[in-house]
Amino acid sequence: MKIENFVRIIDGKLSTTPPIDAFGSICFEPSRVLHGDLFIDTTASRKMIHQALEKGAYAVVSILPFMNEDEECAWIEVSTIEQTLIKLLRYTITQKSLNLLLLSPVQESLLEMIQTTPKAVKRLKGDLVHITKTILLAKEEESFFLSNALLVDKIAPVAQRLETHLHVKPTLVSKGLFLSSFTYKERFYTEQKIPSIFVEAFLCLLDFCDENAIAYTLEHLNFCEHFYPQYISQNFSKKEFGTSEKVLIFEPTFELLPSLLNAIQKAHHNPSVALCLPESLHYNFPFEGDRLWYKEPSLLLNELKTRRFTYALIIGERELFDSLLFKNTTTQLSLF
Repeated sequence: MKIENFVRIIDGKLSTTPPIDAFGSICFEPSRVLHGDLFIDTTASRKMIHQALEKGAYAVVSILPFMNEDEECAWIEVSTIEQTLIKLLRYTITQKSLNLLLLSPVQESLLEMIQTTPKAVKRLKGDLVHITKTILLAKEEESFFLSNALLVDKIAPVAQRLETHLHVKPTLVSKGLFLSSFTYKERFYTEQKIPSIFVEAFLCLLDFCDENAIAYTLEHLNFCEHFYPQYISQNFSKKEFGTSEKVLIFEPTFELLPSLLNAIQKAHHNPSVALCLPESLHYNFPFEGDRLWYKEPSLLLNELKTRRFTYALIIGERELFDSLLFKNTTTQLSLF
């Protein structure tokens, strides 16, 4: 790409007058820079910049001012890396005619689960740098989905937004808190691993897939990452679904918390619930049950072992806790 065009796209300031007028690829790690590349300095580190220049970078984008590093390098100064990446994303999405689909967090997780391979629509996940890398490598007219509405408004304001509510309410039978039976296109799905509060959004997703010829399968559907139930024993070993009276419920998205607490309270009269929140989360939602603030997953589990509860709703990634829970296995003793 021409350096002059790139500077205009990201609204940067060219601080040098290099003899070169174009660069090859865009790179974010000095170790991956090839001769002729442009290096985007995301950590405001002169050390990283010098490494990139030694590897042969033609251009550098940074919030740091030029300090006579290399007069032949195109040093592009920007006010913020975040805004730079957003402008670059917006340009690339338009240039490549990419399709972005905005889903709810639950729909995002479910679509990743039910799509068959190869995936017609790919999930955009990770931080802004990772998303930028994905978009830069994307092929013309590829399709992506994500649930970050704020980001979508900035990089693809005309992106399609998927409905989460149906005009006609579905026939729905919930079994407990985590299983639901429902009808879709004259087929009755019995006791699927989808909480009733997610079914309507799920059916909207299926309608979208059918309308756009996106292949999917509902065979062996498992719980998604949202409102994920892990049954446990008294000593916090993992139990099979429905085989104990104590459940850890993992939810990575704080915004879903009010509706999930509502679902628990509607399903049971006066349920014994422990609400577990990260220390960094400021939360004033009214809640009458046991409220715990945690810094580390291991400390939270140790604290929960001293509490009486039926459900522990944990705001956090399940993967952070998974290795801390023992698997409940039965071993048959043998003389040999």
